[in-house]
Amino acid sequence: MRYLLFLLPLLLIRPAAAQNRLDSVLTAEHAAGHFNGTMLAVKNGRVVARGNKGSANFQFAVPVTDSTRFPIASMSKTFTALLVLQLQERGQLKLTDKAAAYLPELPASCRQISLLDLLTHYSGLKNEPIQAYDKRLPLAEFVRAYVVRDESKPTPGFNYNNVDYVVLTRVLEVVSGRPYPVLLQEAILTPLGMKNTGVLTDDRIIPNLAYGYHNYSFGGGGQPEPLQNDTRDLANYAGAGAIYSTVADLGRLVEGLRTNRLLRPQTTAQLLLKPQQPTYLDYARGRPTIGFYHNDRTFARPVLERRGSIDGFNSALLLSPDFSTALILLCNTDTGDLEKIGDALYRLLK
Repeated sequence: MRYLLFLLPLLLIRPAAAQNRLDSVLTAEHAAGHFNGTMLAVKNGRVVARGNKGSANFQFAVPVTDSTRFPIASMSKTFTALLVLQLQERGQLKLTDKAAAYLPELPASCRQISLLDLLTHYSGLKNEPIQAYDKRLPLAEFVRAYVVRDESKPTPGFNYNNVDYVVLTRVLEVVSGRPYPVLLQEAILTPLGMKNTGVLTDDRIIPNLAYGYHNYSFGGGGQPEPLQNDTRDLANYAGAGAIYSTVADLGRLVEGLRTNRLLRPQTTAQLLLKPQQPTYLDYARGRPTIGFYHNDRTFARPVLERRGSIDGFNSALLLSPDFSTALILLCNTDTGDLEKIGDALYRLLK
Protein backbone atom coordinates (compact mmCIF):
# COMPACT_ATOMS: atom_id res chain seq x y z
CA MET A 1 0.00 0.00 0.00
CA ARG A 2 2.80 2.45 0.85
CA TYR A 3 4.36 1.73 -2.55
CA LEU A 4 1.05 2.52 -4.27
CA LEU A 5 0.74 5.75 -2.34
CA PHE A 6 4.12 6.83 -3.68
CA LEU A 7 3.14 6.02 -7.24
CA LEU A 8 0.15 8.35 -7.19
CA PRO A 9 2.11 11.59 -6.70
CA LEU A 10 4.15 10.76 -9.81
CA LEU A 11 0.96 11.20 -11.81
CA LEU A 12 -0.69 14.05 -9.92
CA ILE A 13 -0.21 17.78 -10.40
CA ARG A 14 2.91 18.99 -8.60
CA PRO A 15 3.01 22.19 -6.51
CA ALA A 16 3.63 24.92 -9.08
CA ALA A 17 5.87 27.08 -6.87
CA ALA A 18 8.55 24.44 -6.27
CA GLN A 19 8.35 23.23 -9.87
CA ASN A 20 8.88 26.74 -11.23
CA ARG A 21 11.73 27.56 -8.82
CA LEU A 22 13.71 24.44 -9.60
CA ASP A 23 12.96 24.40 -13.31
CA SER A 24 14.24 27.94 -13.73
CA VAL A 25 17.64 26.92 -12.29
CA LEU A 26 17.75 23.74 -14.36
CA THR A 27 16.79 25.58 -17.57
CA ALA A 28 19.51 28.18 -17.03
CA GLU A 29 22.15 25.52 -16.39
CA HIS A 30 21.09 23.61 -19.50
CA ALA A 31 21.18 26.77 -21.62
CA ALA A 32 24.74 27.42 -20.39
CA GLY A 33 25.74 23.92 -21.43
CA HIS A 34 26.14 22.76 -17.83
CA PHE A 35 23.29 20.28 -17.40
CA ASN A 36 22.10 17.41 -19.54
CA GLY A 37 19.91 14.92 -17.74
CA THR A 38 17.01 14.62 -15.35
CA MET A 39 15.93 15.85 -11.92
CA LEU A 40 13.39 14.83 -9.30
CA ALA A 41 12.54 16.56 -6.03
CA VAL A 42 10.43 14.86 -3.36
CA LYS A 43 8.94 16.05 -0.07
CA ASN A 44 7.10 13.73 2.32
CA GLY A 45 6.60 11.08 -0.32
CA ARG A 46 5.25 13.51 -2.92
CA VAL A 47 6.94 14.72 -6.08
CA VAL A 48 7.19 18.52 -5.96
CA ALA A 49 9.36 19.10 -9.04
CA ARG A 50 10.87 17.20 -11.93
CA GLY A 51 12.62 18.12 -15.15
CA ASN A 52 14.28 16.58 -18.19
CA LYS A 53 16.85 18.50 -20.23
CA GLY A 54 18.86 17.60 -23.28
CA SER A 55 19.61 14.34 -25.07
CA ALA A 56 19.97 10.74 -23.95
CA ASN A 57 21.75 10.12 -27.25
CA PHE A 58 23.33 13.03 -29.11
CA GLN A 59 24.07 11.12 -32.33
CA PHE A 60 20.37 10.50 -32.97
CA ALA A 61 18.94 13.47 -31.00
CA VAL A 62 17.03 11.20 -28.61
CA PRO A 63 15.61 13.40 -25.83
CA VAL A 64 15.90 12.66 -22.12
CA THR A 65 12.50 11.55 -20.82
CA ASP A 66 11.02 10.19 -17.60
CA SER A 67 11.84 6.67 -18.81
CA THR A 68 15.52 7.33 -19.62
CA ARG A 69 17.75 5.04 -17.59
CA PHE A 70 21.11 6.40 -16.45
CA PRO A 71 24.13 4.57 -15.09
CA ILE A 72 24.35 6.05 -11.58
CA ALA A 73 28.08 5.43 -11.03
CA SER A 74 29.11 5.45 -7.36
CA MET A 75 25.56 5.96 -6.18
CA SER A 76 25.55 2.18 -6.71
CA LYS A 77 27.58 1.91 -3.51
CA THR A 78 24.52 2.87 -1.45
CA PHE A 79 22.65 -0.16 -2.82
CA THR A 80 25.59 -2.41 -1.96
CA ALA A 81 25.75 -0.96 1.55
CA LEU A 82 22.02 -1.56 2.03
CA LEU A 83 22.43 -5.20 0.99
CA VAL A 84 25.23 -5.64 3.54
CA LEU A 85 23.03 -4.14 6.28
CA GLN A 86 20.16 -6.45 5.33
CA LEU A 87 22.40 -9.52 5.63
CA GLN A 88 23.61 -8.29 9.01
CA GLU A 89 20.01 -7.96 10.19
CA ARG A 90 19.50 -11.59 9.19
CA GLY A 91 22.56 -12.70 11.13
CA GLN A 92 24.44 -13.81 8.02
CA LEU A 93 27.40 -11.49 8.58
CA LYS A 94 28.69 -8.73 10.86
CA LEU A 95 30.32 -5.45 9.94
CA THR A 96 33.23 -6.39 12.20
CA ASP A 97 33.87 -9.58 10.21
CA LYS A 98 37.08 -9.78 8.21
CA ALA A 99 36.51 -9.94 4.47
CA ALA A 100 39.01 -12.81 4.29
CA ALA A 101 36.60 -14.94 6.33
CA TYR A 102 34.47 -15.08 3.19
CA LEU A 103 37.18 -14.62 0.57
CA PRO A 104 40.16 -16.76 1.61
CA GLU A 105 41.87 -15.96 -1.69
CA LEU A 106 42.60 -12.40 -0.51
CA PRO A 107 46.34 -11.64 -0.13
CA ALA A 108 47.90 -12.16 3.32
CA SER A 109 48.33 -8.38 3.70
CA CYS A 110 44.53 -7.95 3.39
CA ARG A 111 43.48 -10.53 5.98
CA GLN A 112 42.69 -7.95 8.69
CA ILE A 113 40.43 -5.74 6.58
CA SER A 114 36.91 -5.68 8.01
CA LEU A 115 33.64 -5.16 6.16
CA LEU A 116 33.30 -1.83 7.98
CA ASP A 117 36.71 -0.80 6.66
CA LEU A 118 35.54 -1.54 3.13
CA LEU A 119 32.19 0.22 3.57
CA THR A 120 33.83 3.44 4.80
CA HIS A 121 36.95 3.31 2.57
CA TYR A 122 39.38 2.79 5.45
CA SER A 123 40.66 -0.52 4.09
CA GLY A 124 44.07 0.65 2.92
CA LEU A 125 43.50 -0.91 -0.52
CA LYS A 126 45.01 0.73 -3.58
CA ASN A 127 42.90 2.26 -6.32
CA GLU A 128 42.52 0.07 -9.37
CA PRO A 129 44.32 1.04 -12.60
CA ILE A 130 42.27 2.36 -15.51
CA GLN A 131 43.00 -0.80 -17.50
CA ALA A 132 40.76 -2.67 -15.06
CA TYR A 133 37.91 -1.51 -17.30
CA ASP A 134 39.45 -2.21 -20.71
CA LYS A 135 37.74 -5.58 -21.03
CA ARG A 136 35.05 -7.55 -19.22
CA LEU A 137 36.29 -9.48 -16.18
CA PRO A 138 34.34 -11.92 -14.00
CA LEU A 139 33.99 -10.56 -10.48
CA ALA A 140 36.24 -13.18 -8.85
CA GLU A 141 38.99 -12.47 -11.39
CA PHE A 142 38.71 -8.72 -10.80
CA VAL A 143 39.20 -9.29 -7.07
CA ARG A 144 42.22 -11.55 -7.62
CA ALA A 145 43.79 -9.11 -10.06
CA TYR A 146 43.26 -5.77 -8.34
CA VAL A 147 43.01 -6.23 -4.57
CA VAL A 148 46.33 -4.84 -3.40
CA ARG A 149 47.06 -3.19 -0.05
CA ASP A 150 48.97 0.10 -0.03
CA GLU A 151 52.03 -0.92 1.98
CA SER A 152 53.28 2.68 2.09
CA LYS A 153 50.57 3.48 4.66
CA PRO A 154 50.92 1.28 7.78
CA THR A 155 47.85 2.90 9.33
CA PRO A 156 45.17 3.16 6.66
CA GLY A 157 43.27 6.41 6.41
CA PHE A 158 40.41 7.33 4.11
CA ASN A 159 41.01 6.46 0.47
CA TYR A 160 38.03 6.59 -1.85
CA ASN A 161 38.20 3.76 -4.37
CA ASN A 162 36.06 1.23 -6.21
CA VAL A 163 37.99 -1.89 -5.18
CA ASP A 164 36.49 -1.72 -1.66
CA TYR A 165 32.98 -2.14 -3.03
CA VAL A 166 33.94 -4.70 -5.66
CA VAL A 167 35.25 -6.81 -2.76
CA LEU A 168 31.98 -6.21 -0.89
CA THR A 169 30.06 -7.28 -3.98
CA ARG A 170 31.96 -10.56 -3.99
CA VAL A 171 31.34 -11.02 -0.25
CA LEU A 172 27.61 -10.52 -0.82
CA GLU A 173 27.62 -13.20 -3.51
CA VAL A 174 29.47 -15.69 -1.31
CA VAL A 175 27.30 -15.08 1.77
CA SER A 176 23.95 -15.02 -0.04
CA GLY A 177 24.77 -17.72 -2.58
CA ARG A 178 23.32 -15.50 -5.32
CA PRO A 179 24.84 -13.39 -8.09
CA TYR A 180 24.81 -9.71 -7.17
CA PRO A 181 22.15 -8.74 -9.77
CA VAL A 182 19.82 -11.46 -8.47
CA LEU A 183 20.34 -10.46 -4.82
CA LEU A 184 19.75 -6.81 -5.68
CA GLN A 185 16.55 -7.67 -7.51
CA GLU A 186 15.18 -9.87 -4.72
CA ALA A 187 16.15 -7.71 -1.77
CA ILE A 188 15.55 -4.15 -3.02
CA LEU A 189 14.22 -3.73 -6.55
CA THR A 190 11.24 -6.09 -6.47
CA PRO A 191 10.04 -5.11 -2.95
CA LEU A 192 10.07 -1.42 -3.94
CA GLY A 193 8.75 -1.84 -7.48
CA MET A 194 11.92 -0.43 -9.03
CA LYS A 195 11.29 -1.77 -12.54
CA ASN A 196 13.73 0.55 -14.31
CA THR A 197 16.78 -0.28 -12.20
CA GLY A 198 19.33 -3.04 -12.69
CA VAL A 199 22.97 -3.93 -13.19
CA LEU A 200 24.74 -3.12 -16.45
CA THR A 201 25.67 -6.10 -18.58
CA ASP A 202 26.96 -6.76 -22.06
CA ASP A 203 24.86 -9.91 -22.32
CA ARG A 204 21.77 -8.03 -23.49
CA ILE A 205 20.60 -4.64 -24.74
CA ILE A 206 19.14 -2.47 -21.98
CA PRO A 207 16.22 -0.41 -23.37
CA ASN A 208 16.15 3.36 -22.84
CA LEU A 209 19.73 3.45 -21.52
CA ALA A 210 21.43 6.82 -21.94
CA TYR A 211 24.75 7.09 -23.75
CA GLY A 212 27.61 8.74 -21.86
CA TYR A 213 29.70 11.70 -23.02
CA HIS A 214 32.61 13.48 -21.41
CA ASN A 215 35.02 16.36 -21.75
CA TYR A 216 35.89 16.70 -18.05
CA SER A 217 34.88 20.39 -17.89
CA PHE A 218 32.62 20.05 -14.80
CA GLY A 219 31.05 23.48 -15.10
CA GLY A 220 34.05 25.25 -16.56
CA GLY A 221 33.00 25.07 -20.20
CA GLY A 222 30.08 26.13 -22.35
CA GLN A 223 27.89 25.02 -25.22
CA PRO A 224 30.64 24.85 -27.92
CA GLU A 225 32.81 22.48 -25.87
CA PRO A 226 33.20 19.17 -27.79
CA LEU A 227 32.19 15.91 -26.12
CA GLN A 228 33.65 12.43 -26.50
CA ASN A 229 31.77 9.13 -26.36
CA ASP A 230 32.38 7.06 -23.23
CA THR A 231 34.05 3.70 -23.93
CA ARG A 232 34.76 2.30 -20.47
CA ASP A 233 33.31 -1.14 -19.59
CA LEU A 234 31.07 -0.08 -16.71
CA ALA A 235 29.98 -3.64 -15.88
CA ASN A 236 33.34 -4.28 -14.20
CA TYR A 237 32.44 -1.74 -11.51
CA ALA A 238 29.93 -4.25 -10.08
CA GLY A 239 28.45 -3.04 -6.78
CA ALA A 240 30.81 -0.06 -6.82
CA GLY A 241 29.31 1.60 -9.89
CA ALA A 242 27.48 -0.67 -12.35
CA ILE A 243 23.84 0.04 -11.46
CA TYR A 244 21.52 1.99 -13.75
CA SER A 245 18.25 3.63 -12.70
CA THR A 246 15.79 6.48 -13.23
CA VAL A 247 14.99 9.38 -10.93
CA ALA A 248 11.52 7.93 -10.31
CA ASP A 249 12.99 4.60 -9.20
CA LEU A 250 15.47 6.36 -6.94
CA GLY A 251 12.51 8.25 -5.50
CA ARG A 252 11.01 4.85 -4.67
CA LEU A 253 14.24 3.92 -2.92
CA VAL A 254 14.03 7.05 -0.77
CA GLU A 255 10.42 6.29 0.06
CA GLY A 256 11.39 2.74 0.97
CA LEU A 257 13.94 4.10 3.43
CA ARG A 258 11.48 6.65 4.82
CA THR A 259 8.88 3.97 5.51
CA ASN A 260 11.37 1.37 6.83
CA ARG A 261 10.62 -1.14 4.09
CA LEU A 262 14.28 -2.08 3.62
CA LEU A 263 15.80 -1.84 7.09
CA ARG A 264 14.69 -1.88 10.68
CA PRO A 265 14.44 1.60 12.26
CA GLN A 266 17.27 0.78 14.68
CA THR A 267 19.59 -0.23 11.83
CA THR A 268 18.74 2.96 9.96
CA ALA A 269 19.37 5.14 13.01
CA GLN A 270 22.59 3.48 14.12
CA LEU A 271 24.28 2.71 10.81
CA LEU A 272 22.63 4.40 7.82
CA LEU A 273 22.30 7.83 9.44
CA LYS A 274 25.10 7.82 12.01
CA PRO A 275 28.70 8.53 10.95
CA GLN A 276 30.89 5.45 11.41
CA GLN A 277 34.22 7.30 11.19
CA PRO A 278 35.02 10.53 13.07
CA THR A 279 36.77 12.60 10.42
CA TYR A 280 34.90 15.07 8.22
CA LEU A 281 36.09 14.47 4.67
CA ASP A 282 36.23 17.52 2.44
CA TYR A 283 36.51 15.22 -0.59
CA ALA A 284 33.15 13.62 0.18
CA ARG A 285 31.59 16.57 2.05
CA GLY A 286 30.81 14.63 5.18
CA ARG A 287 31.52 11.78 7.56
CA PRO A 288 30.91 8.30 6.16
CA THR A 289 27.84 6.42 7.32
CA ILE A 290 27.04 2.98 5.93
CA GLY A 291 25.76 4.13 2.56
CA PHE A 292 25.96 7.94 2.68
CA TYR A 293 28.04 10.89 3.83
CA HIS A 294 26.67 12.93 6.73
CA ASN A 295 27.17 16.59 5.85
CA ASP A 296 26.56 19.04 8.71
CA ARG A 297 28.49 21.99 7.28
CA THR A 298 27.02 23.02 3.92
CA PHE A 299 23.38 23.62 4.86
CA ALA A 300 21.55 24.96 7.90
CA ARG A 301 20.55 21.40 8.78
CA PRO A 302 22.43 18.11 8.24
CA VAL A 303 22.07 16.43 4.86
CA LEU A 304 22.89 12.92 3.69
CA GLU A 305 24.75 12.89 0.39
CA ARG A 306 25.68 10.30 -2.19
CA ARG A 307 27.36 11.16 -5.49
CA GLY A 308 28.71 9.30 -8.47
CA SER A 309 30.95 10.04 -11.45
CA ILE A 310 32.27 7.75 -14.17
CA ASP A 311 33.37 9.47 -17.37
CA GLY A 312 30.25 11.38 -18.50
CA PHE A 313 27.80 9.73 -16.13
CA ASN A 314 27.27 11.83 -13.01
CA SER A 315 24.71 11.56 -10.25
CA ALA A 316 23.79 13.26 -7.00
CA LEU A 317 21.39 12.45 -4.18
CA LEU A 318 20.76 14.89 -1.32
CA LEU A 319 18.50 13.80 1.53
CA SER A 320 17.23 15.11 4.81
CA PRO A 321 18.09 12.56 7.55
CA ASP A 322 14.41 11.70 8.01
CA PHE A 323 14.14 11.05 4.23
CA SER A 324 11.27 13.54 3.96
CA THR A 325 13.13 15.77 1.49
CA ALA A 326 15.12 14.43 -1.44
CA LEU A 327 16.80 15.87 -4.52
CA ILE A 328 17.96 13.48 -7.25
CA LEU A 329 20.06 14.44 -10.28
CA LEU A 330 21.20 12.11 -13.07
CA CYS A 331 23.36 13.27 -16.01
CA ASN A 332 25.03 11.66 -18.98
CA THR A 333 27.66 14.37 -19.47
CA ASP A 334 30.24 15.86 -17.13
CA THR A 335 29.75 19.40 -18.43
CA GLY A 336 28.17 20.64 -15.19
CA ASP A 337 29.16 21.03 -11.57
CA LEU A 338 26.54 18.83 -9.89
CA GLU A 339 27.69 19.92 -6.45
CA LYS A 340 26.91 23.54 -7.26
CA ILE A 341 23.68 22.73 -9.12
CA GLY A 342 22.49 20.31 -6.45
CA ASP A 343 23.13 22.76 -3.63
CA ALA A 344 21.21 25.51 -5.42
CA LEU A 345 18.23 23.24 -6.09
CA TYR A 346 18.15 21.69 -2.61
CA ARG A 347 18.03 25.13 -0.99
CA LEU A 348 14.90 25.90 -3.03
CA LEU A 349 13.02 22.94 -1.53
CA LYS A 350 11.15 24.91 1.12
